[in-house]
Amino acid sequence: MNLVPSFTLYADNRSNVPPQFVHIETISVRSRVNNWIIRPHRHPELFQILLLTRGGADMRLEGGSAQLEAPALTAIVPNAVHGYAFQTDAEGFVLSVSDAYLRDLLRAAGDQDATDAAAASSIIPLAGWGEVAVKIQAACERIAAESRRQRTGSQARIGSDLMLVFGLLAELGPDGRGTAPTDRGADALLFDRFRLLVEEHFRDQLPITAYATALATSERTLRRAVKARSGQTPLEILRQRILLEAQRDLLYSAMSVSEIAYGLGFEDQSYFSRFFANAAGQSPSRFRATHKSGWSGTVTD
Repeated sequence: MNLVPSFTLYADNRSNVPPQFVHIETISVRSRVNNWIIRPHRHPELFQILLLTRGGADMRLEGGSAQLEAPALTAIVPNAVHGYAFQTDAEGFVLSVSDAYLRDLLRAAGDQDATDAAAASSIIPLAGWGEVAVKIQAACERIAAESRRQRTGSQARIGSDLMLVFGLLAELGPDGRGTAPTDRGADALLFDRFRLLVEEHFRDQLPITAYATALATSERTLRRAVKARSGQTPLEILRQRILLEAQRDLLYSAMSVSEIAYGLGFEDQSYFSRFFANAAGQSPSRFRATHKSGWSGTVTD
């Protein structure tokens, strides 16, 4: 089976990243040796931020594409399929942090807005956020310096700058339009726990009652909290997560439709095909034929 590559870092297929793992490097370090093309891949255990300070890039994120022009920022959640074709004058930083470590930091900070900002991938133009871009670049430079020195207190300083970056990410909002503070409370906490549980078990075909039981709440309370935070029902969120993984497999693997269905917990391929067609508006085979393509990348100076 030809699956989309999963890397700890690009071209590094180690897994089980160490606790408190933080890695930062310039865009050119890995891109130059790969002809400025980072082909579609994913990081199962890492949250990754890319800050583009000069130049541009063509980007692939899941099934879509985007043009990046400096200054710009991308935030990539674990397992999101992404790739870049950079211009050869591109500059900036790639900051990777263990998802478990990041969640520990966010939990300790108790900032729901920052937690929400780390829950979804985003592409954010920074043309109107010059001061924020400068602050994020300065934080990246400090993290890089502390990573090289490894002096007493380095971990605390790095953790502080990580929180600064994610606080600014929350301020920017998912599209760079800014966000207002949100009400925090039990609903937000329950919703966050539900999303984490979905990520762990979406392949298991569990009913929503099982999620409610695991969260020590009623299905009614779970539905109310999820609806209040997202405007969707728990079942809609679960189905969207299954659909996303199915689309990833169809676009970035050579698995048959039946293999994809089985891997997502469907015992009946025809049921999976009906589920996919109802959600995506076309059959799995048609979706693959319409959207799948290789990517050599187009790099312009």
